[in-house]
Amino acid sequence: MKYLIVLMLVLIGFVDGFAKQTSASENADVVVIVDTSTSMKEPGMDPERASLLVSKLLADIVPGHLAVIRLLGVNPDSHLLPSRPTGEFGQCPENPQEKCGRVERASDWEAEARQHKFGALPRTRRADPDFKKSLESHLDQRIGNSMFTLAFQAALGVFDGHPGSSPRMVIWLSDGRSEHEEQLKMSIAEVQAQGATVEAVVFGAGDTRLPREAGVETVKVSNPAEMMYAFANVFRRIVQAPYRIDNRYADKPDFEIKRNVDEAWIVVYGDKSLGEVEVNGPGLALKADYAEDNWPSAGAYKVAHLQNPPPGLWSLKVRGGGEDAAYAVIQRSDLEPLLLEPEKALAGSRTSLVVGIASGTSKEPISDPEILKDAALTANVLGRDVSLNDNGQDADAKAGDGRYSGYVNFPSAGRIPVKLHLQSPIVSRDADASVTVGGVFRYLGGPLDINFGHLGVGTESCRPLELRVEQQGDVAVELRSLKALPSGHSLEVRMQSGVLRPDDNHLAMVVGEPLSICLKTASRIASSQADGEPWLALQAAGSEQTEQRATLNLRWQVSGLSFWALWGWLVWTILAALLVILVLLGFILPQRFRGALAVVFVPDREDLDEQSPQPVKQWKGVGIGFYRNARAYLHPDYRLSGKPRGALAELLAERAGNRVLPCNGASLFRETADGNWEAVPPQGSRCRAGDVFRVGRSGPYFRIATRG
Repeated sequence: MKYLIVLMLVLIGFVDGFAKQTSASENADVVVIVDTSTSMKEPGMDPERASLLVSKLLADIVPGHLAVIRLLGVNPDSHLLPSRPTGEFGQCPENPQEKCGRVERASDWEAEARQHKFGALPRTRRADPDFKKSLESHLDQRIGNSMFTLAFQAALGVFDGHPGSSPRMVIWLSDGRSEHEEQLKMSIAEVQAQGATVEAVVFGAGDTRLPREAGVETVKVSNPAEMMYAFANVFRRIVQAPYRIDNRYADKPDFEIKRNVDEAWIVVYGDKSLGEVEVNGPGLALKADYAEDNWPSAGAYKVAHLQNPPPGLWSLKVRGGGEDAAYAVIQRSDLEPLLLEPEKALAGSRTSLVVGIASGTSKEPISDPEILKDAALTANVLGRDVSLNDNGQDADAKAGDGRYSGYVNFPSAGRIPVKLHLQSPIVSRDADASVTVGGVFRYLGGPLDINFGHLGVGTESCRPLELRVEQQGDVAVELRSLKALPSGHSLEVRMQSGVLRPDDNHLAMVVGEPLSICLKTASRIASSQADGEPWLALQAAGSEQTEQRATLNLRWQVSGLSFWALWGWLVWTILAALLVILVLLGFILPQRFRGALAVVFVPDREDLDEQSPQPVKQWKGVGIGFYRNARAYLHPDYRLSGKPRGALAELLAERAGNRVLPCNGASLFRETADGNWEAVPPQGSRCRAGDVFRVGRSGPYFRIATRG
């Protein structure tokens, strides 16, 4: 059981390496070569047929193409491997104690194995139950020799059938022995030359010498302690995601999902008693039913698959599986290094290389400090490693912005490849980029004085731009502003390849081509003058070196429009707008009577309770005026109007309510809560609904009320 756990961990690592690389496309091509010789039945090898169970697991979770290749036997596969008996006998490869008849080949077995993919069983789709069932007989350990050369040729045939597929991997499960070592090494080299990675898993009593001599990364699975240590580094390299979790369920049933994980597989395996498996995380609970299978002597597995799982602590609930039931968590992130700058550079000049960490198809660098934590970026340019930093020092402009920078000097022109590498706790990934490097550009003169002369509005003045430069090949150049131009003024350099504008673009400058610099003025500008100040710098694109820059000192005299010609329309427009606002405010700011305000106005105090309140707004002339609040005057004829002449009292609208004032020398009193009368001052007093007022000593009387 422990042996199976280790083997599964190794193969899961191989699978995850491919899952990571093929998340964007289902174009992976994986071949599993399984040693089906009779020696695998011996103790210490694979009598439990763990290789069968592992092959089923691969069939369940590997994306893209998958084929499982068995060994071929001279006698069992005589219809595939035509031969002629020689009459000679020798030791049997798999059982030296027995004698086997020797034969000579009647055809080119290697060529035919590649052409017809002998021993290969291709999978039609992921988790195909018929395919997994057919593996049981396909991988029967019945072959009396170990002709791995033919198996690797069949692997080449599988790859031939999928042109353009990438990445490619061969997983080789064996005892590490072969009767034809030199031919096998040649076949392995041929597979590697096709861009395929070969990884070998050698079973307990097997020999790792041969695969290692063939240049194959090899993991030996013998006893648990040695096996764990031996394959750990290989596992990390193949997976390209250093963060690894593999535990016994009884020891640690919970695990952590990191941030920015796009997919996760949880593979649980144990003995044949393995039952239901539940996976629980932040706000989620699911069954491990993405894939499952078993083989009584080897054990069983169940797989859960998560898309964009939330980060945090997760846990398992496993029924059965034995005391050694274990699990592996594979976390795939699509983080990758991305070259941000430069697109173009100049040979022989120090250039800042800027690289970010991007997610998926995004071209924007990530600045999340949790993701950037402990991340390291390097670049390899023509065999030289360059460390890239995000600490705000040297080439880096700002610390912690996700833009890792370092200086590089491209020694020659052309399309220079740049290999980027990202190493973080959750991902280890390479990416290829390139920079277009131009020829040599070195300015040999001093500042240039250019006089555009006298200009008016809507005019243009151009002057030749004569540069003393040492130049080899086409060089990208740019204009950089040293001072801000007055409004309505524009500068540009005209070249064969186009027009160069300040702080805008860069163009390729041909050796010896004529240049001109132009000043243009708009139709509405003010007068301006330049007296030889440094306004522009013509320099190699992206360069900060002074020897690659020409400073341009400019002179001009522009006769523009007068102030009133330029801005008179704006002044009159503002004045007109202010006048309109002033008029509108005269009718917006005054306070109005509320629609519910009403008054009872009667000759005697006793009549106040007999009469119905009359709305104030029903009377004419009581509304607002220009910058005047609404007001209503109470007259001796018991009517309200907007005329103050002869009025006894005034009702005035205010922001927070209403005010009552005496008029024309009349005295005005308000009834208090205890029935007494208090005089209303000349400036009036605030009133509210229910207040009763008296004019003079004997009336009339009025009450403030509301209706509705």
